Amino acid sequence: MIEWITGARRGEIAKTVYSFLGVFFLLLSYYLVKPLRNSQFLSSFDDSLLPFFYLIAPILSLAVTKVFNYFCDLIPKYRLIVLTYLLLMACKLVFWVYLPVGGKTAMVIFYFWASVYFLLAVALIWSCINTIFSPTQGERSFGFVALGGTIGNILGAEVSSWIARSSFKDQALLVAAMSMGAALGLLLLAIRAAEKSPTPAIPTATHPSEASTDSTLAAEKVSSKGFDDLLEIWRNRYVRGIAIMVFGLALFNTLMDFQSQKIINTTYSEKTYHVNFNWLKVPPAEGLALLNQLKQVPQDKHTATVQTFFQTHQLDPLLIPQFEKKLKTYTSEKEAGMRDFFSQTYKYHGILGAILLLVVSRPLFRHLGLRFSSLILPIFFLFAGVAFLFPLDLMLLQIVLVVGGALNYSLNNASKELLYTVTSEDIRFKLKPLIEGPIMRLGDVSASILKIVLGFLIVSLLKSPSHYGDWIALGLAMGVVLCWLFAIGYTGHKYDQTKPQQPEPKTS
Repeated sequence: MIEWITGARRGEIAKTVYSFLGVFFLLLSYYLVKPLRNSQFLSSFDDSLLPFFYLIAPILSLAVTKVFNYFCDLIPKYRLIVLTYLLLMACKLVFWVYLPVGGKTAMVIFYFWASVYFLLAVALIWSCINTIFSPTQGERSFGFVALGGTIGNILGAEVSSWIARSSFKDQALLVAAMSMGAALGLLLLAIRAAEKSPTPAIPTATHPSEASTDSTLAAEKVSSKGFDDLLEIWRNRYVRGIAIMVFGLALFNTLMDFQSQKIINTTYSEKTYHVNFNWLKVPPAEGLALLNQLKQVPQDKHTATVQTFFQTHQLDPLLIPQFEKKLKTYTSEKEAGMRDFFSQTYKYHGILGAILLLVVSRPLFRHLGLRFSSLILPIFFLFAGVAFLFPLDLMLLQIVLVVGGALNYSLNNASKELLYTVTSEDIRFKLKPLIEGPIMRLGDVSASILKIVLGFLIVSLLKSPSHYGDWIALGLAMGVVLCWLFAIGYTGHKYDQTKPQQPEPKTS
C-alpha cells in the first residue's frame, strides 16, 4: 500500500517519505507567512503601490542568490543549506518581535523579505531532492513528494485563517519558524536515507546529461563570477526553456495578482464600509475615498485630514471620536476578511492540487511525457487571460485563482522539478536558485513596469479608464505565455528523449 501511494520501491520509501514531510513543513511555514504579508500590506498601503514594491524585489533576490552562489564554491553544499535555513528561521523570529511594534517601516521590510526568502528556500530543498532521486524514481515519486507541499498549503492556509481570527493573531511567524526547522530536519533525514539506500539515485557524474556531448543538457562546471552563471542559462537551450517558463509564469501570475487584489480590495472595502460607516451621511464613494486617503498620509496627520473632511461635508465634529473608533474596527475587520479569503483560496487550490498529484500526475508523466504535462498550465493561462477581460465577482475570481494555483503548485511544479533531474549538480545548486529567484522576480518586475507605464499612458496622458491599460497588459502577457509554450515544448521533448536512457535502479 505504501509503495502504491508513494510510487517508491523497496529501499526508496524512507527518502520519499522524508522528502514529502520536508516539503510539507516548508510550505506549511510559507502559507503562514504569505496571507500575513498580503493582508498587512493591503491594510497599510494602497493596492496601487504594489507594482512599485515588485520593482525592487528582483534586485534583492539577485543579490541574495549571488551571495549564496559565492559561498556555494566555498562551503560544502549541504552545510551551506543548513546555515541558510537557520538564518531564515532567525529572521522569522526577529519579525515576530519587530512587526507588531515597527509600524509601516517594519511592514515594508517584512514585505520585501517575505517576497524573497521563500524562493531561495524552496529552490534549495528541491535541489537536494532532485539530487537524491533519479529521473525514473522522480517520475514515480515526485507527485507524492509535491503532494507534501500541497497539503502544507492546505493546512497552512487553515492554520493561518484560524490564527487570523483568534487570540493568537500575532503568533503566526513563531509557528512558521518552528515549521521551517522541522523541514530542515526532515530534509537532512532524507539525504541520510538516500546515502544508505540500496537503490540510490544515479550519481550526477553518470547521468546521461553528464556523459552526453549535448551541451543543452548539462554543464560540467558553472562559474559564479560576474554574470557567467546568468549567461549560462541563456546559452543552454534546455535550461533556457525552464527559465522562460518561470519568467512567463511569474509575469502572468503577477498581472493576475494586480487584477485580483484590486477586485478583492474593492469588494471588502465596500462590504466593510457599509457595516461600520452606514451612519455617516455622505455618499459611500466619498467615504471610501477618505479611507484610502488616510492610508496614504502619515499617522500624525490623520486627525487633521478627518477634521477637514467633516468640515467640507458639514458633519458634526462631535462624531469624529466615533469615526476614529470605527476606523480601527473597519481596518481590523477588512484585514481579517481579506486574510480569510486568501487563506480559503489557498486551501481550495491545495485540495484540487492534491487530487491532481494523487490521481493524475503518475500516469500523465509515464504515458504522455513531460512535453505534454508542461503545456497544461500555459494553455489554462491563455483562457484565464480572456476571462479577466470581463467583470468577475469574488466567486468566479476564486475559481480562476484556485484552478490556476492548483495547476501551478501541483502538475507544473512536479514537471519542472523532473526537468532538473537530468542536469548536473551545478545547474541544480547554482542555476536553479537564479532561475527560481531573480528570474522569477524579473517576471514580477516586468509586470510591474507594464502596469506603471500603461497606467501613466492610459490614465494620465490619454485620460482613459484604467481598465484599458489592464487589457493591454494582459494581451502582452498572453504573448509571453505563447513564447513559454514553444520554449518549454522543446525542453519537455528533450527530457522525454533523454529520460528513457536512464536505467531503472535495481531493487534489492
